[in-house]
This record gives sequence, structure tokens and C-alpha cells, in this order.
Amino acid sequence: MSTTRLSDNRALRAMTVQQADALFQEIALLTVKIEKTKAQYEKRIAELKAAAGRETEAPEAELREKVATLNHYILANPERFIKPRQHQTDYGRYGVRSVSNLEITDEEAVKAAVKAQAIPALVVIEKLDKKALEKAIGDGLSIPGCEMRRGEVASYTVSKALMEE
Repeated sequence: MSTTRLSDNRALRAMTVQQADALFQEIALLTVKIEKTKAQYEKRIAELKAAAGRETEAPEAELREKVATLNHYILANPERFIKPRQHQTDYGRYGVRSVSNLEITDEEAVKAAVKAQAIPALVVIEKLDKKALEKAIGDGLSIPGCEMRRGEVASYTVSKALMEE
């Protein structure tokens, strides 16, 4: 039977505070480098979006005007869109479509009618309240399927002043 080593912390236990400080310095500097690079790219993305907005402003205004004109043409000539309802071209199609939309004006009345007529249109969502469960367990209740897990988390925080450089 052989033993499989999962981890060995001997080297880390031998590490000095100065070595840990140096390691953390490297972590902090890499974090700053990564965040600075991300910020530079975000700035470039914002600049590109602004440039695209400026470049497309006039064509978008022209497009809105032409779309409005086509809309008025369609509405002014309903007889041209009876059959077929859409006019097909090499570039696509335009015309009218039949659409519908359910609008609920009194949700409680709808719920009552759905229940009374046994229409399967009411969805009930169950969700566990973690705060209530934590309180119940804290009050000494035993709840199968959940448990409070406590421990410690190793963490680090890079200086805000360093991040803002």
C-alpha cells in the first residue's frame, strides 16, 4: 500500500516573514500591472465607442428619416399589403405583420380567474431564505440538508494608493 501525498507545507512553514513580504510585494505589483492594463484597454474601448458614435451619427439620422418615410408609405397604402403582406426585394422585405400582445391590467383578478377555472397558468416559485435558515440553525434547530460552515480565509489587500498610481 502506497501513500499519496496531497500537499506538503514544510517549505512554506520555513518561509520567513521577509520572504512572505517579498512574495506579497510581487503579488501587489502584478495586481497593479494587470489592473492598469485592463484600465488602458477599457479606456481604448470607450474611445473607440465614442469614435463609432461620432462616425455613425449622420448615417443613423439619415436611416431614421428613411425608416420613417417607409413607415408612412406602408401606412398610406394598406391596399398594397393585403396579399402578400410583405413586399419581397433583393435586399429583404417590408410591409405589415399581424401581431398580438397580452396585457394584464389587474393581476389579482387574473390570478383569481385562473384559480377558479383551473387554468395551468400560475407559476409558484419556492426559494430558500438563507438568512432565516442561518437564524434557525443559530437558535439550535437541526435542519437536514444544510449546515453552517465556519473557518478562516487567507486574504490580501493591495494598497489603494498603489492601485491608483
